[in-house]
Amino acid sequence: MLAAMFGDGTRHTIIRLLTGAALLAVLAGCGPSPARGLLADHLHEDTRRNFVFCAHYGCTARWNMAITDEEWAPVRALFEVPATDAAAERERIALAIGRIERVIGPKSGTDADRPGATIITGRTRGQLDCIDEAHNTTVYLTFLEREGLLHWHKVGDPIIRGRVIDRWFHNTATVTDTASGVLWAVDSWFGANGEPADVVTADRWLKGWEPEKFATRTDR
Repeated sequence: MLAAMFGDGTRHTIIRLLTGAALLAVLAGCGPSPARGLLADHLHEDTRRNFVFCAHYGCTARWNMAITDEEWAPVRALFEVPATDAAAERERIALAIGRIERVIGPKSGTDADRPGATIITGRTRGQLDCIDEAHNTTVYLTFLEREGLLHWHKVGDPIIRGRVIDRWFHNTATVTDTASGVLWAVDSWFGANGEPADVVTADRWLKGWEPEKFATRTDR
């Protein structure tokens, strides 16, 4: 029936999207973000000089990447003087994620990743969906933590929101404020490659938060 209604390219895209939606529904029913399972496979072995990078939606493309000391220096410089409080450190975390993306983008071919890369699309090459973003951002946050640059936060597991009946599924990386215990979403999907991540409380994020500039979009 699909063949009669659409061309082969469109038909294949629809089949892929329906399959992905079904997979996400199963994963969401189990609770945790799919990025959490991906990270469990390798994060304990990842180092800044050799780590797994996800792209092309749902981590269907994976490459080993590296960040040199020279490339890392501008990131480290953000934390050279320790933040005076947790809020200031979150601002630096947001900037750091953007700076790391500017390093990795040209290496991975994702430097043209669009802000909030659309879910309904036939072009995933060079783009990152929220599963890719949650995975990659958690890796970057882990490097910050392992190198002793975070004084007010610890890295958490990715989380997921959304249900089939009311909104798209969405995933994000997280950090926990070690003093207050508040969980924060560190969401790099809403921005283009290299832009600072959005950091909001996980409670607010789970209720459907998105940037004002994104609220009027209908292509997702």
